Amino acid sequence: MTGLADVFKALGDETRLEIIHMLLGREMCVCDIFSAVNISQPAVSHHLKVLKQAGIVCDKREGKWIYYSMNPEAFDLIEDYMKNIRPTLMKKERYRDCD
Repeated sequence: MTGLADVFKALGDETRLEIIHMLLGREMCVCDIFSAVNISQPAVSHHLKVLKQAGIVCDKREGKWIYYSMNPEAFDLIEDYMKNIRPTLMKKERYRDCD
């Protein structure tokens, strides 16, 4: 698992968000993802590599096929971060008064 910034960076692309949506609750191989999106197979592989490096997806080899699925731990990391900042969102403390 990489850092939170890497996770957010990987999530900052519409194609990767589309791939994540496709992987919700299922495993898919590159060929299945490729057939569902309007980009080349090498581009799909690149997006999956970015997602995997950020710890968002996992892969599992079965023979010559590699199946990708979601890694829930990445979203636990995001959820923990959001839980920590949420209580401070409504506070309006001033850091300091400017001279």
